[in-house]
This record gives sequence, structure tokens and C-alpha cells, in this order.
Amino acid sequence: MTALSIAVDRPDEAQSIRDLLTDPVFEKASYLGLARLLPYTSERIVQAGEYLYRAGAPANEFFYLLDGRVKLSSQKQQDIPPGSRRLGEEAATDFDHYLTNAVAQSTVRVLVISRKSLSILFESRPELRGEFYFSLMQTYAGDHLHQVERVEKTDAPAAGSGKTSEHVLALLGWLLTFIAPASILYFGDGWGLENNAVYFLAIFSSTILMWVFSLVDEYVPGIFALLATLAMGLVPTPVILSGLASDGFMLAMSVLGLAAVIVSSGLSYRLLLLLLTKLPNTAFWQNSALIGIGFLLTPLIPSINGRVALVSPFLSDMLEILHKKFKGPAANQLAVSAFTGVTLFSGIFLSSKSVNFVIFGLLPDQIQDQFQWMNWLVASAATGVVLLILYVVMALALPGEKEAAKLSREQLTIQLSLLGKLKNREWAAIIGVLLFMLGVVTTSFHKVSSPWLGMAILFGMLLFGALNKKEFREKIDWPFLIYLGGIVGITSAINYLGLSQVIASHLPWLGEYMHTNFSLFVLLLTGVIFVIRLAVPITATIVVVATILMPVAVHYGVNPWVVGFIILIIGEMWFFPYQCSYYLQYRQLTKGRIYDEKLFLKFNALSNVMKLAAIYASMPYWKTLGLL
Repeated sequence: MTALSIAVDRPDEAQSIRDLLTDPVFEKASYLGLARLLPYTSERIVQAGEYLYRAGAPANEFFYLLDGRVKLSSQKQQDIPPGSRRLGEEAATDFDHYLTNAVAQSTVRVLVISRKSLSILFESRPELRGEFYFSLMQTYAGDHLHQVERVEKTDAPAAGSGKTSEHVLALLGWLLTFIAPASILYFGDGWGLENNAVYFLAIFSSTILMWVFSLVDEYVPGIFALLATLAMGLVPTPVILSGLASDGFMLAMSVLGLAAVIVSSGLSYRLLLLLLTKLPNTAFWQNSALIGIGFLLTPLIPSINGRVALVSPFLSDMLEILHKKFKGPAANQLAVSAFTGVTLFSGIFLSSKSVNFVIFGLLPDQIQDQFQWMNWLVASAATGVVLLILYVVMALALPGEKEAAKLSREQLTIQLSLLGKLKNREWAAIIGVLLFMLGVVTTSFHKVSSPWLGMAILFGMLLFGALNKKEFREKIDWPFLIYLGGIVGITSAINYLGLSQVIASHLPWLGEYMHTNFSLFVLLLTGVIFVIRLAVPITATIVVVATILMPVAVHYGVNPWVVGFIILIIGEMWFFPYQCSYYLQYRQLTKGRIYDEKLFLKFNALSNVMKLAAIYASMPYWKTLGLL
């Protein structure tokens, strides 16, 4: 920096880091980040009158004042009192040059960190860059700029209370996770089961409890079940690992890869804009457009959360463009349409939600061949049509708005013009979707199953670079795929050990109703799932109930797809916001200010009745297809 600077050969690095940890910004950095930063720091002693840096010079170094006094002044020589020990914070931001002069007023000892080295901190905590920006602005604003902390303090008691409840629930869950398998091992000798079956039940009980209490990420219990079963040699390795080579696993991986290309290429957003420019400019068609967008995305993006994330910002934009009043009749209708569009048909298409592949994977092999993508749609079509009709009736009953709708086609045109012509990756996504759909429709001719069609298309995407290595690693939900493989493997182990027959023999009342009075069975099943859903998330409920009842259906000669499909539809029912993660996401993305939530929840409650009605209305159709 200057000729008078003296480099310290053996700095007290540990003490320097301890000093850094006392700083309000650096104390928010991860310990791993600070540990990695340490080799790239050095101490420097600057004599009185020497410049640490000059205004306009390249901001390549950040300084942390350890000892001494430093004077800051602007290019016009106006004094700026230092706000903290941090100097040269421009090096931690996007500013290329220093904005002030920094002159030592006494012998100064500083810790020096280069701009490049600071990026180490931002890798694990990107929000730290914002802290440096705020600190830099605070230096210039003096006492006039303060971080907003009052809101967090106001919410602190409620958050603390919530965390206490969560901790108690987690503690209860872990206790049961250890007690349940111990009880099974203690009492299992009298159940007339083989030792391997008792041991597996103990493992399975721990796995289920970890899911029910959400003690860990959902894929972790599946890995635990596979690992424990393999380590104890309870079933042959090909049986417990069969899920990783199943058709459901292959199809899910290929569809997730194709969906990643559709979203990341921008094709889905372009389609949203095109739809709005082509439709008539009326409230009916605007609502139809939103719900139609959801329907269009449903079979292509196998995640409701993903579809909600895509459509929610567009809803906000539409309301702004139309100059509609938030929480007004028009806003309520559009909010219901947008949410319904991405959720209503989640069980109708095999590829519309990840858990659908779990149901598909739980089907026996010969049944899987019968319910590939197109046949799944055919079998579920009646339910979809009834759901749509009932939704239209309910939506028409919502309070409307008489004022004319306004939509700026000019803005849509500008947005489309900014996107330009279709990019190569968008063409790749279009070709991939068309090939997949064409291949699925013509399966009876070429005899290539959907999973292998999907794998071939995914291979083509990777081969030609439409999906690069980074996206393949980050955009595909690998934890879910492991979770899926674990679920299928657990189901195979249950069947191998004969536990499905045992379960069926202990559920004569439910199995009997399933066989003799299917209508009453559906009603009982709805009541059971309603109670479970009060505490258990959607996916865990569907998986647990399906894992038990689908083998029972096979035992009693009932088509397991019908039972699995009904579980899918009923399992999606919710009454309270906490029961539905994608509604909470929707509410958060719309900032809770766009629509009347009370009205929305009432509409949702009626939608649950609508779903049950659609199932009963579909029974004659399923009998016609020979499924009941």
C-alpha cells in the first residue's frame, strides 16, 4: 500500500479471529468460513500520517482495525467519523474503488483481507454481503440509518413459544422412535412371526415415527430402513434395494430431469405470456387463463410447490396490471383460480406430483404395466371431469366484480419481445415433451415402456447439453428419489416377509368393507385419513396409508390402483393452513394481502367435499373399466 507499511511475519492469527468474532458482521459468519479465511489474512502496521487507502483507488483490500486511530475523509476532504472497526468495506461489495481516504492518526495495527478472500465468507452466508452494504451506508448516514429489529423483537415471544412446542414434540417423537422398536422386540415373540419379520417391524416402526413426527428430512428414515435391513440381513439385497431399479424410480428421475429443462430454459414463463396475449380480455377468460396455466403445468412439473412458485408471482403481476383492488371480488376469484389450477388435478396425472410415483411404485409389476402414464389418465379421467364441473359451479357462486377487466397487451408484448426467439434449450424442452407424450401414447405399438422412454429422452438432454452437469446435480430432487427408492424397497421387504398377509388378516373389518361394501369403505377411509391428517403431513399420510392398504387390496382381490388413487385424492384434503405446505407457500408468496383468506378457506373446505363427491361419482366409470 505505502512505503511505510510493515508486514508482521508471525501474526497472532487466533487472537485476530477472536477480535473478528466480536464484530457484529463477522460474528454472523460460519465458523467454517472463518476457518477457511484465516490462511488468507495478514496483519499490517501503518505509521501515523500514512494512508491505508485513498479515495478512487481500486478497492482490493478490506481492513479490520485492531489498534490505533484512523481518520476517514471524502474526496472533498470532509471528515467522516468511522462507524466501526471495519475499514475499506467497499472491498466486500460491488464497488470497484474506495469512496473515502483513510489516514492513520497514530501507529495503527490492522488485519488485512483481500477482496477475493472475502468471497469465502459469502459462499456459506451470501446475506453477509448485504450486511457490508448496510454498514457502508451507515458510515455515510451516521446515526440516521438503523437496521429494523423491532418487528423481530415483537414476534420473539410467539416464535419462542412455537420453538418450545416443536422441541417438546420432537422429544416425544424421538422417545417413541426408541420405545416402539424396543416394545416390538420385547413383545414380538408372542405374535407368531418369524424372527426376521419381528426385527423388520421394529425397524419399520422407527422409520414410520421419524416420518410422522418429521424428526429428520423425509428421505433419511428410508435410508435408515435400507441400511438397518441390509446390516441385519433380514431380506436378500435385491429385495430391499429393488426400489432403486424400479420403473417408478426411472420414470420419476426422467420426468424430473425434463421438468428441470422446461423451467430453467424459460419455456414455461413464455407459455404463460403467450396464453394471456391470445385470450379475450374478460374476467372469465382471465380466470380461465390462470386455471388453464395450472392445468397445463400440472402434468409437466411433478411438484405442487414448484407450480405454486411459478404461478404466484404471475398472479401478483396480473392484479397490478389490471389495477384490481387487493382482497376485492376480482382478486379473490383470481387467487382461487390460480391455486386451483395448480392443485386440482394433482392426482389425475401420474407425473403431476412426486408422491404419485410412490403409489405407482407400490403397485404390483403387472398392475404397473396396466397403469402407465396414459392409462393412469384414462382411469382417473372421470374424477377429473367431475372435479372440474364442481369447481366451475363453486367458482360461479363466488362474489364477482362488474367493472370491466383491463389487461395491458402492450406490456405482455414487450415481455415477449424481451424473451426474443425460442432458444435452443427451449426447443430441446419442446422436442423432449413431444417425444415423451408421443411415445407414451404409442406404447402399444412400439412396446417400449414409459420409464425407458423417459430415460432415453433424459439421456438425449444430457448428451446434447440441454441439461448440464450442474443442473442435473442441483435441479433434480435427488433426496426425493432416494426417498422413493426406500419406500419401494420397504414395501418389497414387507411382501417378502409375508407381513402384508399378516396386516390383512388383522384388518378384517376394513378389508371386508373394501371387498363387500366399497362405498362404505371409502367413507371410513376418509374418516381415518382426516384424523391422521390433523397431525401428519400430506406425503407421509399418503405413503403410510397406501403402504398398509394397497397390499391389503391385493389380498382381497380389489384393484390396488383404485385404492391408491382414492388415498391420493383424500390425502390432499386440508382444512387448516398448517396442514398444507404448498398453501402456506402460496400465502407467503402472495404476502397474505392479495385475497380474503377467510373466503379462500371456506372455498377450500367445500372443495374437500367436492373431492369426496367426485370419487363416488367415478365408481360407475371404474366398474365400466373393470377396475371395481
